[in-house]
Amino acid sequence: MGIGLKIQNARRQAGLTQEQLAARVYVTRQAVSRWETGESEPGIDMRKLLARVLDVPIADLLDLPDAPACQCCGAPFDVPNMPFGTNADGTENPDYCMWCYKDGEFTGQGLDEIIERNVPYLVQATGYSEEEAVSFMGVLLPTLKRWSAVENRNIAANLKRGAFYVCPDCANVVWSAGEAAVSCCGNALAPLAAKKSDGILDASVETEAGLVRVSIDHPMTKENHLLFIAAAGDDLVRIKRLYPEQEARAEFWMQGPCTLYAYGINHGLVEF
Repeated sequence: MGIGLKIQNARRQAGLTQEQLAARVYVTRQAVSRWETGESEPGIDMRKLLARVLDVPIADLLDLPDAPACQCCGAPFDVPNMPFGTNADGTENPDYCMWCYKDGEFTGQGLDEIIERNVPYLVQATGYSEEEAVSFMGVLLPTLKRWSAVENRNIAANLKRGAFYVCPDCANVVWSAGEAAVSCCGNALAPLAAKKSDGILDASVETEAGLVRVSIDHPMTKENHLLFIAAAGDDLVRIKRLYPEQEARAEFWMQGPCTLYAYGINHGLVEF
């Protein structure tokens, strides 16, 4: 079954019109129509969003090969010169390829390592961009036997592992996707260490069709105010700058689950 028919069936099963689905994934109705008729196909990240909105497994919307595949890296065994892995006694292991499993041991220790190793081959085989290949493997690998029981929030450029920095002189806010040397006003800035709210901030969070509304009960005086509220998802970060005398409120359009943060002059970085 083609991706267009899969989207159409899932949309109808969810009781949505093309217009309603388009609104929830932030495209036009015509784009949804083209997907369903096969005139075009959604990209990998859009398929991830469609899976969440339509409440179907992401694997249902990926172009997965029918042939048996390595349950570590996802490479199909019908690829030429693709040998099976070997057990400790030298016998073949039909679940894994030789590049992932040899002599009874896995050759790679983490998801990010497997993704980095295999992305160039996926780009060559499919024509995906490197970014699309990373995204594809980031959603495929957790469904495979080796990784299905592994929880890893930081897979494949997950932006939740980023860091926030605040300049003590000008209150400039900086965010980085990973480790970085950050300076401002002559100050070398250290990444902020987030602490769980645990009653530090009284926050109300509402979510509806991709919109996250955050409201925090805070005095917001010049001497004691929140500098920003932020939302960090798997592939999207939003920051709302706040000022004294404002309400401590923010609205973010996010694709999927996210972690929320607030930074206060007296509280530091709080995760909730």
